[in-house]
Amino acid sequence: MLDFELLRAFVAVADCGGFHRAAEQLHLTQSTISQQIKRLELETRRPLFRRTTRSVALTDDGEMLLGDARRLLQLEEAARHRLTAPRLSGMVRLGVVEEIAGGSLPSALGRFAALHPGVKLEVQIGVSAELIAQLDAGRLDVVFAKRPLGTSRGRLVWREPLVWAVAESFDLVPGATLPLALYREKSVSREAALAALDRSDLIWEIVYTSPSLTGVRAASLAGLAITPLPISAVVPGLRVLGLEDGLPRLPDLEFAIYERARPEKAAAALAAALLALGQSPARPTI
Repeated sequence: MLDFELLRAFVAVADCGGFHRAAEQLHLTQSTISQQIKRLELETRRPLFRRTTRSVALTDDGEMLLGDARRLLQLEEAARHRLTAPRLSGMVRLGVVEEIAGGSLPSALGRFAALHPGVKLEVQIGVSAELIAQLDAGRLDVVFAKRPLGTSRGRLVWREPLVWAVAESFDLVPGATLPLALYREKSVSREAALAALDRSDLIWEIVYTSPSLTGVRAASLAGLAITPLPISAVVPGLRVLGLEDGLPRLPDLEFAIYERARPEKAAAALAAALLALGQSPARPTI
């Protein structure tokens, strides 16, 4: 059986594109990494890298091994977490905004539930201000929401651009009134869009409102209006408008984790698991 430490070094060299950066990532010396790769090549009886004075590249055998190595390391990490994770129990009431309720979030919650089978999850979807208010009132334990503009509360998970989105077929006429599709309720995206428009000379009109992301995006896809969306929520059939189209610049959106002042252990564990999404390539898509 292949040694996991050797596989970890192999994946690090492949991802980093060199031995020096892989050593820095794994907090080892470059010579240790080189020795581990040599041992792995001896075990597999295959050359795994093509080395020159300037670059390191995977061989065909290395390319074939890389996917298997990643899967083995993921299984090893999952098994280790299951064996070492504290046994938690109770209920965690989680509030999330619709923008992050899809994508990889359900799988992240599934992994948490598998790791902590004694914890029951209760999930509520809503708008940021409403969810944060329910957290403050003690009706939710953890909230994953957009951070209200100009505030610093919560733990930042990631930041992404807020953009103007419109149907591919929409004809933007210079000087004409801009039709807007916005959240019906007070929301971070709505406030950001209206503040930006108020600072411009544009004439605009709210022609469509909805309590959900799905609703305002549908209006935009139908060619009824322009709507502000996180860049990751722009789907095929929509295009992004910017300064070159005469639209004002929008601020970035910040997605953050909010917890109660003295969270229970299960709630703290869930918050930590969700916070990790921002550091992984599997960040929730919208």
